[in-house]
Amino acid sequence: MLAEGDEVVEAGIEQAEDIETLQQALAEEKEKAEKYLANWQRSQADFANYKKRSEQEIGEAIEFVNSALISNLLPIMDDLERAFASVPAELDESNWTEGIKLIYNKFKATLEAQGLTEIKTRGEPFDPRLHEAVMQQEGEEGMVIEETQKGYKFKGKVIRPSLVIVGKGEEKGRTEQTTQKEK
Repeated sequence: MLAEGDEVVEAGIEQAEDIETLQQALAEEKEKAEKYLANWQRSQADFANYKKRSEQEIGEAIEFVNSALISNLLPIMDDLERAFASVPAELDESNWTEGIKLIYNKFKATLEAQGLTEIKTRGEPFDPRLHEAVMQQEGEEGMVIEETQKGYKFKGKVIRPSLVIVGKGEEKGRTEQTTQKEK
């Protein structure tokens, strides 16, 4: 009888060892599954970041190309403005001239709708980020007196600075300073 009892005990021990082995195997598999899940989530986040970065780069490339195109169109606007400034008085009110002005206004409005804006100059303080000084003349010091070529921004970024004449102060004040130095 003892032999049968020993066999039952041994079978119970083997069963307990099998359960422990199975629990250990289960724990290992759960750990593997958690690692796979973490790797999958990391890969998914990396892909989402890649997708956002790619979309941003494409947007920046499109904006750069648009900026280059608009920069190439600016001389045409300058030429049209010079042409309007030199139209003889007898042709100023003609239908043909008015038609060309309408085309110019439509062209300008289209560029503005894309994000083009003129840089303000006259009466503004000189700003080297927006203006390029081509000359200094008598006038209020540090202020833009005259614009020789319009400057433009495209979506807030300067694509062509304004060429301006900047005031260097009053000549009268300089004459007084020179006279005082001579004494």
